[in-house]
Amino acid sequence: MEKLQNVVHLMFQRCYHDGTYGHALGVAFEARECEKVEEILEKLSSSASGKDANSVVETLHYALDSAYNLIPSKAFRGKALELIAKSLMKVFADVNASASAKRNAACTLVLCRQLLGDANAVGEIIVQLIDGSSSDAGDDDSALLGLQLCFDIIDSGDQAFVTKVASCLPKQGNAATAGADIVEGSTAEGGDTVEVDSTGNATSPRGANERGVEVEPKVRSAMTLQHFTNAHRILTGGFTSELSLSFLYKNSHFDKLLMSNLKKSLKERTMARNSVLHNCAVTTHGYLVGGTTNDDFLRDNLDWMKKASNWAKFSATASMGVIHAGHTTEAMTLLEPYLPPSAPDNDPNAVHPTVSSTGGYAEGGSLYALGLIHGSHAGSSTAKRSEACTFLRKHLRNSHANEVISHGAALGVGLTSFGSCDLDVVAELKELLYTDSALAGEAASMAMGMVLVGSGAGNANASAMANEELGEIVAELRNYSRETQHEKIIRGIAICLALVNYGQEENADATIEEMRGDRDPIIRYGAMYGLALAYCGTGSNKAIRILLHTAVSDVSDDVRMASVIGLALVLHKTPERVPELVRLLLESFNPHVRYASCMAVGIAMAGTGDAESVSLLEPMLTDMADHVRQGALVGTAMIYMQQSDTCNHRKIKTFREKLANLISDKHQTTLTKMGAILATGLLDFGGRNCALSLGSCNGFTKMTSAVGLVLWLQHWHWYPMMHMLSLAVTPTVTIGLNKDFKYPKKFEIQCNAKPSMFAYPKKLEEKKEEEKKRVETVALSTTAKNKARLARKRVKEEAESGEGSEGAAMDVDKKEEEDGKSKEDGKDAKKDDKATESMDVDGDEEANKAATEETKPKKKRGPEPTSFRISNPARITTTQADVCGFDLNQRYRPIRPEEKPYGVIMLTDSTPGEEEELGAVKTPAQEDEADPPEAFEWTPPGHPDHPDTVVGKDEPAAAAASEESNSEAKTE
Repeated sequence: MEKLQNVVHLMFQRCYHDGTYGHALGVAFEARECEKVEEILEKLSSSASGKDANSVVETLHYALDSAYNLIPSKAFRGKALELIAKSLMKVFADVNASASAKRNAACTLVLCRQLLGDANAVGEIIVQLIDGSSSDAGDDDSALLGLQLCFDIIDSGDQAFVTKVASCLPKQGNAATAGADIVEGSTAEGGDTVEVDSTGNATSPRGANERGVEVEPKVRSAMTLQHFTNAHRILTGGFTSELSLSFLYKNSHFDKLLMSNLKKSLKERTMARNSVLHNCAVTTHGYLVGGTTNDDFLRDNLDWMKKASNWAKFSATASMGVIHAGHTTEAMTLLEPYLPPSAPDNDPNAVHPTVSSTGGYAEGGSLYALGLIHGSHAGSSTAKRSEACTFLRKHLRNSHANEVISHGAALGVGLTSFGSCDLDVVAELKELLYTDSALAGEAASMAMGMVLVGSGAGNANASAMANEELGEIVAELRNYSRETQHEKIIRGIAICLALVNYGQEENADATIEEMRGDRDPIIRYGAMYGLALAYCGTGSNKAIRILLHTAVSDVSDDVRMASVIGLALVLHKTPERVPELVRLLLESFNPHVRYASCMAVGIAMAGTGDAESVSLLEPMLTDMADHVRQGALVGTAMIYMQQSDTCNHRKIKTFREKLANLISDKHQTTLTKMGAILATGLLDFGGRNCALSLGSCNGFTKMTSAVGLVLWLQHWHWYPMMHMLSLAVTPTVTIGLNKDFKYPKKFEIQCNAKPSMFAYPKKLEEKKEEEKKRVETVALSTTAKNKARLARKRVKEEAESGEGSEGAAMDVDKKEEEDGKSKEDGKDAKKDDKATESMDVDGDEEANKAATEETKPKKKRGPEPTSFRISNPARITTTQADVCGFDLNQRYRPIRPEEKPYGVIMLTDSTPGEEEELGAVKTPAQEDEADPPEAFEWTPPGHPDHPDTVVGKDEPAAAAASEESNSEAKTE
């Protein structure tokens, strides 16, 4: 053992001598030696001078990636990340370090602190960056970097973390409002007030630091405070939601004909009364226009929508939340016709209207829709979300008599309180759960999971967020799952426990092991999703081993299905491993395992257009089991999301045609048609501008996406869960913004690929009916002979009557002879003409061709360009971002040019004095507003300046006309 230790020690010494600190860190990570990691990082910092700071940051960034992706133990990983953060802070605070080194250190440091969940440290770094811009005259690069980091933080989808970071930033008046004036009494850091001096600059109050030493107040300029206001607008003001909403509204490629054809197919006799297919069609419409606010098709087809009844009506109303996802400013106005009546807010003594125990499907669906509008985007306004939550909680407390309204209110409360760990909300949901109503209890338990998501409550090594009260609540839920007889409530509690353990890794092992050993298969079903969410994106070999073992050994089909789908969640950062893992499972004798394998491949490879994955699912499209065919259709549609018509050798076009044929085929089963309808919506989600994505641009797993996907998968048991997919999809918008949050129209991105590779698919063309030409009737030879015979008979009768019989008979004979001759002459002439035509046809065709070639210009189709430029803003998919780059020679340049052009990009202006062509981000309501009228002066009728008033020489005529009318009235 000592010899082995000496070898390792000598290896470390050699790495120090050669300066290969990355190799030394790799060995220390494998050995799990914190002391060695600290020693290596100290030697790395001491060996580098200010000029070599960039190389130090590169090594530390490599160490961060290695620690995050290669260290399986969460506890050791946390210690290693803490040491890396200390080394990065030294570089960030080094006065001699270059500006680029400081910028890179700040970005890596924020990433490291975010991985550690340290919101206060992240807030301090952003404050330093924004304050640093005031030290350099006219230099806003540091502040722009701070704003860029705010956009990156919110992309992770952890709303609780984002709210904590925002609370660390100084506030200026209403922080959510851009352009607010500096006023006395506005708040500063820690809730202190901001004072304004005589020059208009803001100063924080005099106070003491941690050591009790009094410090001078910090003076902040108006521009600096404006930057802080913009930072609050990003984090809690809903600006990122506005960006997505504006882009989806203006750039929607929704194909209305696609939905019209779907509606026509479902109107046939065999499918007209199938509520399942009608419900799926309404859901698919929500997918196609998700987030675009385009509900024209629903308004034009209200009679078709009214066919939905009972829970289908609930689901149809809830689809409004998917269509208007993120449109928080108009949410109450849009849903007002459907919302249940409530007591006025301005009257505290008002009594809430009594709720009927029957009906309420549209009302319950509208409450669910309200939650979807505010909860679909992680960057929606915190204030608006809080207002919606208060409104929904009021209905939650007063609707226990109606389980439908309670169901919708509970889901809405869960979505608007996502990740808040609010004990009051949890208590109200628990009260609904204990009513022992199957439907309301299921929604209440799932909503509790959304409120407590990622808290780890009830675990042995729970975080500080998960206090004792939350642990007691989780223990109560476990006991209640054993007492209740409702399977829906048990399933809701199982999913709740899975959501609570999101991202907990080995801290959740004890809870998951207990759930795995339960006799109830529904609890084991929840354990599989809990394991997948606990290790989501980690690629943990331990988790994969457990999931694969359960997939082939458990006696419950649902448990096996959940375990296979869980593989896609654990491996979403290395998706290419999933098809290889499930290749054998696709040939399983169990149809539930085959279905889950199709879904796992689709989730992992979503939006890639991978040909191998599609060929793997192709045989499943003709499987004997109809739900396996459904899974294959949905999985293939996920892979083909946002792909052009040239994808996979144009096989995507064949797949689209197959979907249309399956929907209209009378002989297909309901489940197969259901898969085809849902696949149609998934292919073109959000006007063809959204994709299913579990990872952020920084490599984080998006909490909202992972949770939304797990909840969407529950549509296997409960169809209204289909709408939860709006949480899992992400708008693929790329937009460059200047410091005022306006987008320069002249900023462009270079794409080094053919335009057809990433173009939008062509819309369907309506088939035009050909005009039917009237064909002339052909005269038969027998008809001509009949007419001649009748003519001769008529002449003969006239001859017998004695009037010119001989002359008439001779004339008839002559006429017949002449007619016969003329016919023969005509036939001969035709034969001669045909002969001449056949002889001259070749010459005529060549002459005509030559004439047309001379008259018509030749249309030469040149080769397709190998690159093109993308305007601002634009859709850039995840695969397209790999072949895109920035042109640093243009006027506007990104603050971080080394990153991929994806998402929101803060831009610097190299020539700020020149005129700019800028565009403003507007919500759909602002886009639809008419321009104000031109200035004018109004004059009443009869006024001398009124255009209809008669003046001048026409006055006598007017007087005469009035006298004449008076005289007529008197005579009458």
